Amino acid sequence: MKNLDWRQLHILGAVLETSSLSAAARRLGVSQPTVSRQLRALEKDLDEALVEVTPDGSHPTAAALLLAPALREMMRAASSIGSLQLATTDTPVVRVTCGPWIAAMLSKNIQCLLGEPSDIEIEIVSSIAFADLPRRQADIAIRNQRPTDKRLALKRLPDYACAAYGALDLVGERDDAFDTRRFLKFDWAALVEELDHFPTARWLTDRLRKNPVARFSTSVNLLDAVKGGSVLAVVPCFIGDPEENLVRVSDSFVPDYGGHWIVMDNDARRRPHVRRAADRIVTFLQEREAQLLPN
Repeated sequence: MKNLDWRQLHILGAVLETSSLSAAARRLGVSQPTVSRQLRALEKDLDEALVEVTPDGSHPTAAALLLAPALREMMRAASSIGSLQLATTDTPVVRVTCGPWIAAMLSKNIQCLLGEPSDIEIEIVSSIAFADLPRRQADIAIRNQRPTDKRLALKRLPDYACAAYGALDLVGERDDAFDTRRFLKFDWAALVEELDHFPTARWLTDRLRKNPVARFSTSVNLLDAVKGGSVLAVVPCFIGDPEENLVRVSDSFVPDYGGHWIVMDNDARRRPHVRRAADRIVTFLQEREAQLLPN
């Protein structure tokens, strides 16, 4: 038997630890097809099936379980001499999770994160749920609460302001849209009740004299409703101000989330491609602080 390839063993070890080809790919910063291809090559070299892929995950065969203790020792030894990068021609993948408003901003400016020329691939996952970074659900998270987990590295980002907005056709000729009468005289839209604990929702609840006439589970649908011209809603200023048909009808305010943070697992931070992506996100948001916090 020829000498075994370290990359393939490393990939097998990651698959066994995560029980998922996609999770192993994210951990290693490569694509899922690369993981599958390298596993098949290792199975061919060993003349043994190693991983069985089923709808409920990736499961090790008996042969893989025999290799598992040695693989764990090998990976611990590799970790002790620093973070290793796979020698692969595939562009490393960085998975970023953030709220839908920030996801929209990053998506519109994606080249700022990819590099010139592109040296990473970005997966942006829009979610209000906190990803479990130590368990590799993402490489980078942008959160509006400061994490307390000691395993996480974090950096403060610029906060962002919100305001009430309405379509020009709806509020342009209405003086009552620009003072507190707006909360009584106009119909409002909001996110679903499960999100009423959000500071932006509390800001509206504390002022609104009636229930919202419409609620939405996603921010993009809320924005579409405001642009449709029949309701007002609270929207981040960096989203509302660029919309030509939207008018800010209230003073801006910074939601009391407790800060805006970029967060990484300490292990992920040591990977050069993850660190590059994080640095670019920080730079991008810092350069747009005036847009995030307008007068």
